[in-house]
Amino acid sequence: MKHFAWLSAVLLVTACSPQVYPLYLDVRQPSKSGLDLARKTMGIVFMDSAAPADSAFDRSVASALARSLEEDYFGGEEEVGLYHIPAADSLSLDYMHSLVMDTNRDVVFVLSSHLGEKTADGGLPVSSRLMVYDSMGEDRIRTYTGSNVLPAAGEGEPSQAEVAGKRISRRFLSQWQTESFSFYYIDGLDESWMRALEYLQEGKMSKAMDEWMRLAKDGNTTVRACAAYNMAMAFYLSEDYRMSSHWLDLSDRVGKLPLSDGLHKRLANHLEKMQK
Repeated sequence: MKHFAWLSAVLLVTACSPQVYPLYLDVRQPSKSGLDLARKTMGIVFMDSAAPADSAFDRSVASALARSLEEDYFGGEEEVGLYHIPAADSLSLDYMHSLVMDTNRDVVFVLSSHLGEKTADGGLPVSSRLMVYDSMGEDRIRTYTGSNVLPAAGEGEPSQAEVAGKRISRRFLSQWQTESFSFYYIDGLDESWMRALEYLQEGKMSKAMDEWMRLAKDGNTTVRACAAYNMAMAFYLSEDYRMSSHWLDLSDRVGKLPLSDGLHKRLANHLEKMQK
């Protein structure tokens, strides 16, 4: 979902004519890995190694990775499933397909690690492999490997496995980019316009939409077109792209506005991704 960060807006006032209210928001972008994990269910699978210490370590790493993903994508709710499978040197694409079916998750992460002997100062050598399959993206397995020596955990500090899980998660967490989203308002014609802007500033989108819904029934074509456009933008920010497209088409039929083409382009990008 969009992360609402109310930065600043400039009101251009000309009575009784449509004006533009720019709203600046932090928008979620794909992770550093290139994977777009927003609105997708996820599962983390760790392997049952012949070495019990390896399996126990991976179980803890998987839990830490799950918590990081949940904090970023699910508001901290426990939504990432944890599973285990027999150890294997490699996994086929068909096997990853079956994991998606068995876990009923859109994206599966498969983790396997091998632990070395601890160093004199308590450091833990670890070699890990993470395989990721996104059933809603490209039909291929992404594989990440790495070796590291995890420093000994001090009293009250996260365990070595927790540190490893958080480090792994960094590649898959959302990136954020500030973007501008414009709304129409008509000053001096109806108090609903200014109330809607106040609700926007307070982050109360649903209340702003109530005002625009009422204005969309007005007899004035300019008022209806502007209100319908605002409804389209509100649904866009709520990530309901089909409803956004519906309201934008309605606005265009009443009277196409200068900002319409820009929103059409944004919608086309998202609708294209949904059809892949």
